[in-house]
Amino acid sequence: MPHSSLKSFLASLLILSSTSWSLAGGLQLQIERVIRGAGLRETKVSVYVADADTGERLAAVNPIEPMIPASNMKLIITAAALHLLGPDFLFRTELRLLMPEDWREREGLVMADPDFRPRDGPILLVQGDGDPAFGDQTLLNRHNLDVEQLLNAWVEQVRATGLSSVQRLIVDDRAFDRNFIHPTWPADQLNMWYCAEVAGLNVNDNCLDVYVEPTLPRQSPLITIRPAVPFLRPMNRAATGNSDTFWISRKPGTNELTFWGQVKSRSEPFYVTFHDPPLFFARLLAHRLEAAGIRVDAIGRPDWDDALPQGRVLHTVQTTLPLVISRCNKDSQNLFAEALLKRIGRQYTGAPGSWENGAAAIRAFLNHLIGPRSASVVVVDGSGLSRDNRVTAAVLVEILKKMHQDPQRKMLFRESLSVGGVDGTLRKRFKRGLSSRVFGKSGYIDGVSTLSGYLVMPTTVPADGGPATAGEDTVVFSFLFNGIKPPVYLYQIKSLQNELIKLIDKEMQTRAERALRRGG
Repeated sequence: MPHSSLKSFLASLLILSSTSWSLAGGLQLQIERVIRGAGLRETKVSVYVADADTGERLAAVNPIEPMIPASNMKLIITAAALHLLGPDFLFRTELRLLMPEDWREREGLVMADPDFRPRDGPILLVQGDGDPAFGDQTLLNRHNLDVEQLLNAWVEQVRATGLSSVQRLIVDDRAFDRNFIHPTWPADQLNMWYCAEVAGLNVNDNCLDVYVEPTLPRQSPLITIRPAVPFLRPMNRAATGNSDTFWISRKPGTNELTFWGQVKSRSEPFYVTFHDPPLFFARLLAHRLEAAGIRVDAIGRPDWDDALPQGRVLHTVQTTLPLVISRCNKDSQNLFAEALLKRIGRQYTGAPGSWENGAAAIRAFLNHLIGPRSASVVVVDGSGLSRDNRVTAAVLVEILKKMHQDPQRKMLFRESLSVGGVDGTLRKRFKRGLSSRVFGKSGYIDGVSTLSGYLVMPTTVPADGGPATAGEDTVVFSFLFNGIKPPVYLYQIKSLQNELIKLIDKEMQTRAERALRRGG
């Protein structure tokens, strides 16, 4: 045997030798054989498969090895949200009007700003609740709307009051802390959509949509930014050329954008994050109000100890929790997971939501849900973008099993997952060849690939003395792969995950046939 092949074989044996227990049965042996033959080298593997109803272990390889979960972290966050916020929870973002008499009616309501005199005139207040879906274009598309129309709706509400000016536009973002970026996120990727800042008021996924079109050779391309931000002055160093290498940089801690590279053809929009979403939104809304003839003298946000009157609600945008968790899980939208984590922290402590109090709430939830096994989980962020998160395949399977066995939350949770071959991040996978349906959450960061979820197979349930009824056989699984590096590549890991799903599907078919024979 060549040295490289021997090394690969021994590495595979090492992976399997650390299995925490030995399970008899065809599925266990088949999974071991497939993993052993995959040539994974130093890649770490953790696999766990169980019956979702009984909890029976069907296969396990290194199931209690702490692993980096990547976006499988979202499964924990969304499960916790359904429990701690509740299925009926609503995010609320409000536009309010504060008049001088609102301050006089309630003594002691002050702002720390010494230049602020509430008797001087009306104030517009935007009350944030941390809603990650506010202005989200994917959700607005369902109603044939865009973020500009949302802004215009708010402007019309102000116009309807008859005001020609407001003393100040205040954005109250104190639902969350003002640490917009997690310190463990990759510093060189903070301009990318998946590193969007997280705030008590978010809009348009906290990104600008940048559309580019070629013009004449070596000339600047035509660039359109949505929502329109005429108050920004980006630097355009891009050119029309023979390749599509366009990209966008943003100076850290600012909204200074620079366009680079070449543009050969028109393409899908590019997304670039913006800094300090609450104040950015304030500038957006102030600009639209000014364009409508309503002067805004100043914009700002309250200090932490400022007290504000209720005022009059002009407009409210509400988002249901199921919509948020669906966008989080199906489309793996990181901002949604981080906002859920911080909103859970606010609900749990009453203080502004943060990564710290959100993580504390998640740990308490896991301890309640699965007991001491939760001690192996390390919660750092909500999206799984941080490489400091840790979870085991056994814990993920236990959480998924508990959600499956919860009649109030079972379908809300399962339907938030991507359906293989149909939608979300799994729409191009598992399109054919399976008797069961895959409801899952994929995950990827550099060197990490994960996949966890459910396989659901329709079954016919025999009934004593009566007609058979339709049912489901559900298996829960978790596949975690860490330390992937050449000559092992992501496509090989995804292919291996697909093969493992096929093996489980085949086992489920066999189980269904046995049950049918017993019923006969």
